[in-house]
Amino acid sequence: MTANRIVIVGGGAGGLALASKLGRKLGLSGEAEICLVDKSPVHIWKPKLHEVAVGVIDQSVEGLLYRDHGLKNGYRFLRGELAGCDPQNKSITLSSVLNDDGEELIGQREIEYDYLVLAIGGISNSFNTPGAEEHCIFLDNLESANRFHQKLLDDLLLLDETNEKLSIGIVGAGATGVELAAELHHVLESVKDFGYLNIDKSHLEIHLIEAAQKILPALPDKVSARAQTVLDHIGVRLHIGVQVKEVVKEGFVTQDGVLIASGLKVWAAGVKGPDALARLTELPISKRNQVEVDACMRVKGQEHIYAIGDCAMLIQDSGRPVPPRAQAASQMAETLYKNLLNRLKGKAEKPFVYQDYGSLVSLSRFSAVGNLMGNLRSRSLFIEGYLARMMYMSLYQRHLASLYGWFSAAIYSLAQRLLKWQRPKLKLH
Repeated sequence: MTANRIVIVGGGAGGLALASKLGRKLGLSGEAEICLVDKSPVHIWKPKLHEVAVGVIDQSVEGLLYRDHGLKNGYRFLRGELAGCDPQNKSITLSSVLNDDGEELIGQREIEYDYLVLAIGGISNSFNTPGAEEHCIFLDNLESANRFHQKLLDDLLLLDETNEKLSIGIVGAGATGVELAAELHHVLESVKDFGYLNIDKSHLEIHLIEAAQKILPALPDKVSARAQTVLDHIGVRLHIGVQVKEVVKEGFVTQDGVLIASGLKVWAAGVKGPDALARLTELPISKRNQVEVDACMRVKGQEHIYAIGDCAMLIQDSGRPVPPRAQAASQMAETLYKNLLNRLKGKAEKPFVYQDYGSLVSLSRFSAVGNLMGNLRSRSLFIEGYLARMMYMSLYQRHLASLYGWFSAAIYSLAQRLLKWQRPKLKLH
């Protein structure tokens, strides 16, 4: 009898954690065949992409190679991008894999499954703003983070020679936009130690543009206010309650017709499902390119297909969708792991219940702020500074534990710290 084949598309926070747990539980013993598909060969925890972009972390140190990890954790890795889905024949189509010159390495393939899990995450939503796709970098994946990093290095080299200002514009003052702005100021304070003798923070001009009436609009007012105080103190120029009408080569044009001049432009506003999902006409896709799922994360109308994380639209009992957060993806992966084990044993599946444990935002070396959700009268606890920074780092440790197990995660974390001690503090190549 052939073992069940569970195919997981997307190696982000939810997909990789699910593949790792299923691989260790079922894959290593041969009870099931676990297959993970991703278009990139390397995994970086998405909340750290802005650190890759500015060079605070090096993907060669922090990155996880799917093939190596899969070998040790009982799943098979396939490189490719989802191009189609045939629920009737229980198969998916992966698009061709191209090299850097655009030449085809691997042709289009059909992959069969017994159970399929879509975990391809989400991307920033440009809301069809003219010029956004052409002129902005969207920090949604490792490729875009590396592209930003290379552009930043080019600008720093030019800046050291010309002594002109470097203007960077960021649309969206959610966690990504706020953390990126803070890290950029930290980097500009540090580059002089690496031979950029003519550069200091006075040469950097950061514009953070937010359509809502406060930064970090999804978080409590106290968290938002404290983060704004820190950003004001380090010199980030905040444009609150400002909508971008158009993006041009010179910068961002607001609804009032004002040009916010920006050489390097980032779009970090809104979340929607990847464009690839719009092509899956056999599945129920929402207006934001998310797959509609039931309480057990099964795709509506499909018995053998699930979706988790930012690409899934799961409406809670409150009537609100599960928010697009890393903690939600991790929780969905944990619940689906248990449900798949139950299903293989013929037991009933349990509905997913989202638990909001609060949010933490890192402001580089300057601070960290956040709120922790408590059970007492449904209140949240505001934290900042060193405690918030430690809690923020603990989130990454929990992510590592879901990939390696707690003991191996501790060893891996120690090895990372030792490597960082011997390597440059900034990646300037």
